[in-house]
Amino acid sequence: MSEENPRQSVPFEPRKSKQRKPAAKKGTPIVKPKTATPAMAEQGSGYIPDIVSNRMIRRVLVFCGIPILMGMGIFLGSYWIIANHLFKVSNTVVLLTSMACLGLSVLGLSYGILSASWEEDSSIKGSLLGWQEFKINFGRMADAYRASKQMQSSIDRD
Repeated sequence: MSEENPRQSVPFEPRKSKQRKPAAKKGTPIVKPKTATPAMAEQGSGYIPDIVSNRMIRRVLVFCGIPILMGMGIFLGSYWIIANHLFKVSNTVVLLTSMACLGLSVLGLSYGILSASWEEDSSIKGSLLGWQEFKINFGRMADAYRASKQMQSSIDRD
């Protein structure tokens, strides 16, 4: 990277080509392809490699899926307890415990994405809980947020 841009790139960030496309002539219509091909997706700016996205999906299924199942289980279990008159369960307790589990699943969704290794190298899968990867990826996300805020404030000043 050049000295002008000290920002570190994300591991799967596409490289920008230095070549510019020639300007289209005035009378020539520009034809755009209607469907994206895999080769085009690799060149796109929002492309995440399959190996990285599969890693993210597996972690999201675990860290988000388990709390969702717990929340639904608590809700259905309390219904069964109330329907069979085993003992009295407060509606507030059912509501709060179900909401806590569903809220935990939202956190699990974010943690699942951030705790996955973003390296394309298939040998680097990360740890079981992904705490080191989470710290690295959260730092990258925070740096990108700060950079965008700084860029926005410099645009607003002009």
